Amino acid sequence: MIQIDNLSFQYQDDKNMALKDISLTIAKGDFIGIIGESGAGKSTLGYAINGIIPHHYKGDYYGRVTVAGLDTFEEEPSSLALHVGSVFQDIDSQMVATEVEDEIIFGLENFGVPKEEIEGRIELALKEIGISHLRHREINSLSGGQKQKVAIAAIVALSPKILLLDEPTGELDPKSSRQIFQMLQRLNKEHNMTIIIIEQKIMLLCEYAKKLIVMKQGQMLCQGDVLEVLKQSDKLEEAGINIPRVSTLCRKLKDLGLTKEEMCIHVDETEAMIRQDILSAGWSEPQGLVNGSVKNTAKVITDNTSENISDVMAAFRNVSFGYNSEMVVKDVSFTIQKGEFVALIGENGAGKSTLSKLFNGLHKPGSGTVLIDNMNTKEVKSSIMAKSVGFLFQNPDRQICQNTIAEEIAFGLRCTTKDETEIERRTSRIIDFFGFDRDAAPFSQSRGERQRIALASLIAVEPRLLILDEPTTGLDYRECMEMMEQIETLNKKGVTVIMICHDMEVVLDFAKRVIVLSEGRIVADGETRVIFRNREALQKASILPPQITELSQRLGDAFMYADTVDEMVQVLTAGKEGAR
Repeated sequence: MIQIDNLSFQYQDDKNMALKDISLTIAKGDFIGIIGESGAGKSTLGYAINGIIPHHYKGDYYGRVTVAGLDTFEEEPSSLALHVGSVFQDIDSQMVATEVEDEIIFGLENFGVPKEEIEGRIELALKEIGISHLRHREINSLSGGQKQKVAIAAIVALSPKILLLDEPTGELDPKSSRQIFQMLQRLNKEHNMTIIIIEQKIMLLCEYAKKLIVMKQGQMLCQGDVLEVLKQSDKLEEAGINIPRVSTLCRKLKDLGLTKEEMCIHVDETEAMIRQDILSAGWSEPQGLVNGSVKNTAKVITDNTSENISDVMAAFRNVSFGYNSEMVVKDVSFTIQKGEFVALIGENGAGKSTLSKLFNGLHKPGSGTVLIDNMNTKEVKSSIMAKSVGFLFQNPDRQICQNTIAEEIAFGLRCTTKDETEIERRTSRIIDFFGFDRDAAPFSQSRGERQRIALASLIAVEPRLLILDEPTTGLDYRECMEMMEQIETLNKKGVTVIMICHDMEVVLDFAKRVIVLSEGRIVADGETRVIFRNREALQKASILPPQITELSQRLGDAFMYADTVDEMVQVLTAGKEGAR
């Protein structure tokens, strides 16, 4: 289906090669996952397959790419689009209509699909993606994740032979992400459609893809069947890839001589391995539970309105908000203390992003009261709120506007102070903290770097409350950890952090408290480890717990609150030693 021979490409005005001597064969019906850190060449490889390179992005092009027998160098992208349906990272740039139905019709009409077929294709595509209820919605009223589903539906409606997707689940909740992969698997199996997916969610790729391609600095580091690639852990680590946590657990248990199993990918097979190789082979429940202190202090937060007002950063009292006649946030009440690190989680469209904009006055409550640092958001201008509340949007490009990183950081400061000496002092301090090149152009940086630049600009203003709307979207594992560790450092210095996040591993690692939203209402609020054991609340919010948490629940009370790989190893080895 796709043949790539000795492909190299260097973008115009870029000193580094984006792709270096790539040779690859993709057969009809393959399901390929492409992984690698930011800047590894993943998207560039995708552009070479769908013909955007060399027809849109100019540069030095070597080698040959053929798709369904067509040379992409000779064929225009519009012609190749009949064979390769593409879904890009920046969903907004792919939208052309104002309503969902019109977005899907646009492609069908442009490619000359007969009128009598159009209605059936629209219905089938919406049903496949699970968004039939959004058919008549305005696109601007949708969440980022819902827009992503619409973009995929518009491409699926065209029935291409090859489906190329670049980070298609970046803004989707865990359940929706899995639904997208299940849909892709169905298209692959039932229609023999070739699927190529660039993705950071390694666990989903390992579960659904047939093969993996690992990229690093424009080259293919390795490729092959999923299990064979995962066994090359040294190469994956070199490429900045975080393998599934049950795979890491399996490797550690093998190194300790507790199992002979080389590699597990899923919770099911990991549970079976532990029961067979360890629990049934001379293991007894250890006397002290791992993380007993966590278990003893864990609580569900039901009402903290009586806390001392001087310690309160945010207080929501019976808050509701909607767009036009549709209520999105419904009678929400909670209090957040100064210095907390809170995650807002829930399905796409649950009201998380809308709720986040109520913190800084971008939205004023339709009813109820929002108090931020003792300021009533109905009475205080959002420009005044911005001095206390920093807001990081999902897309960093929405809040970057200057030519250099130094100018970008200074821009926000000049909105709050006219003291140029103070502006330069803070700008230099922030640049040193993040390790930036002050003269570098923000838009020449990777998505992850642009996210860090946007965050740095907020931090320079020294907000007391930081709102993060999906801060890790589009970041590779290394960038994600760097970003979150910097946020954690700020939190330890006293900055209150509210984070919307769909990556439950990140939530577990960094958030101390979780608020779960479903259909605009709070369904659970409590300490992170407690919430991840509230099956009813997670199910309502379409949330799947982290892998090790799910595994510990399945293995029973002896593993209560063993939520990390090291904690699970601790319980298993303690039980093994106790049996001796």
